[in-house]
Parts: sequence; structure tokens; C-alpha cells
Amino acid sequence: MGTQPLKERILIVGAAAFAEDLGGLFLEQGYPAAVLICEGEPPLALSPDLQAEARSAALALEVLPFPLESKRGLIATLDEALSPEAPLLSLCLTVSATQVASWTRRPGRVVGFAALPPLTREAPVELAVPLGGDSTALKSARAYLERIGLRIEMVRDAVGMVLPRILCALINEAAFAVMEGVASPEDIDTAMKLGTNYPRGPLEWGDLLGLDLVVAILDALEAEHRNGAYRAAPLLRQMVRAGLLGRKTGRGFYEWK
Repeated sequence: MGTQPLKERILIVGAAAFAEDLGGLFLEQGYPAAVLICEGEPPLALSPDLQAEARSAALALEVLPFPLESKRGLIATLDEALSPEAPLLSLCLTVSATQVASWTRRPGRVVGFAALPPLTREAPVELAVPLGGDSTALKSARAYLERIGLRIEMVRDAVGMVLPRILCALINEAAFAVMEGVASPEDIDTAMKLGTNYPRGPLEWGDLLGLDLVVAILDALEAEHRNGAYRAAPLLRQMVRAGLLGRKTGRGFYEWK
């Protein structure tokens, strides 16, 4: 019996909530995937082993949603380390793909994507090409994501794209309702689940995503649109300041064990 040919190497760098799920999906399909977790400050330089991984990677995924200065530093590090032909797929929740491309020496390699954890097979992923982007990079990146079972939707390049933008606006409105004493978090979530057939209510969803991520997306949308529609509820901002981020800290709108 002959041996199976080795699949292309994949490099994934960024927040654990995204990197670990994506790494697992690639590994399940037999792709050698190197995963580097960085939650805040990115590495100024990759280790020698990771430099070698980057040089040999057929695709790199950058999945650090915020802060932007850290994201920009990580993008620059990857752009320098990757082979010229490798597409760079960047998580664009708080920034546009066009902005990310402007941080690189090879803007044609950048493809933006938006998704929310957990990333499992059949999870929706939105792809967007930067202004002046390369269709070759898009075709390659899309093919890899489809091979690991993700469902692809093409959207126009915009901060937050579609699902993150709309879901975070919904979470924000629910937080305003809590702050104004309209109803409890439990009652709001129950009403939304029964009325919309959503799998979970907006406040539970916010806790699962991380309220710091929700506020970061809202702030990016408000900075982009400047119309007040995405002004984060003061309650959300206070909870983030208090470290009540949701499931990852054990407490947000709910207690998590």
C-alpha cells in the first residue's frame, strides 16, 4: 500500500478561541497545522522553529481580533516571514481587510474573514477581498476553508462584515434593556429564544463570545459609521472594566463554572 502524499502546511497565529478551533479542523483533515497562541502583545519576531513553519506554510491565518496595534504588529511579522506566494487570511472583526492589506508589503496576498467561535464543521465564515485584492489569493484561501468543512459566504469588505456586526448590535440592545430595568438577562434571553428560534439569547451569546470582544467590535463599528447606532451600552463597558467578560472569566451576565 502506498503512502498518502503530505498535505500543505498551515500556520495559525492569534487568540486561542479562534486558533485552537481552526487548528483542530485542519488537523482533522490531515493538514500539518502549527498554532501559536497570542492574546495581547504579539511576538515581535517568530522563534526559529516558527520562522521555518512560516516559510513553508501554504496558508497563514492571523486570528487576533484586537487591539489593533498588536494586530498590526502581528500582520507585519507574518508578512515578513511568509513566502511571497502564501495567502494571508486575516480575522477582520474590528478592522477592514483593506486596512490590513495596507499594513503589508504584499497587499495582494491578504484576504479578510469574519467568524465567531466556536468554529466547528459547517460553521459560517464570511470572506472579503480588500480593495485592489488578488482573486488568486481568495480562490486559494476559500478552497482551504471549504476543505475543512466551513460554509463560505462572500461579502463586501467592511468592518465587522455581517454576522459579527448584527449580532453585536443585538447584544448591545439587550444590554441597554438590562441597564434600563426592562427585564432580567434571563427573561430577555428567553424571550429572544422563543420569539426568534435562536439557539441562545443575545446576552448568553455575549458571554460566550467575551464581552471585551463585543465592545471592541461595537467601538470599531461606531468609529467607522459615526452615527451613534453602535455606541456601546455603558453597562457593557463597565462590565469589561470590572473583568466580567463572560465564560472566559467565570462571570458576565451569567455565572459560568
